[in-house]
Amino acid sequence: MATHRTLVVVAHPNLGSSRANASRLAEIEGVGNVTVHDLYQVYPDFRIDVEREQQLLRDHDTVILQFPLYWYNVTPLLKAWFDAVLTYGFAFTFDGSPSALRGKTAWLAVSAGSTLDTYSAEGLARRALEEYLAPVSQTLQFCQFDYQGVHPVYGMMFDPTDEDLVLDAQEFSKLVAGSAVPVA
Repeated sequence: MATHRTLVVVAHPNLGSSRANASRLAEIEGVGNVTVHDLYQVYPDFRIDVEREQQLLRDHDTVILQFPLYWYNVTPLLKAWFDAVLTYGFAFTFDGSPSALRGKTAWLAVSAGSTLDTYSAEGLARRALEEYLAPVSQTLQFCQFDYQGVHPVYGMMFDPTDEDLVLDAQEFSKLVAGSAVPVA
């Protein structure tokens, strides 16, 4: 039986200053069969090696996209990565034939500056985080991933406690280690 492999694609332009994303990554350090791939470290010039990235996707069963929310969207390099890597014939087809990504699991690990209350019909953002991420979830589903949702951490602009970050990182690690499905 083949070993299940997980790819964590990290797309944080200031990872060194991110408490939430750094603690999540520290918590999964040493977890077996997990590859952490930091896009901003590998491609500081945004010159993406498409063949390398597509091979990484082929080689893994689960793909986790980890990024901070930037103006209700993904970071600039993650958007460039989508545009360069998720190409016709590799990531999607129009005739119903399987893509190279069919059957692979994908989910999002998102950090948001605002609180959970902000992301509601009554909150400042006027809608749920998942609604802002609909283009990302649709992209993953169109590329034939088995999309499993979002594992968010909220309130990063409001100086969360170390205890809160540790609890979030432990939950994240359980999801990654168990190839579990996040519950939003």
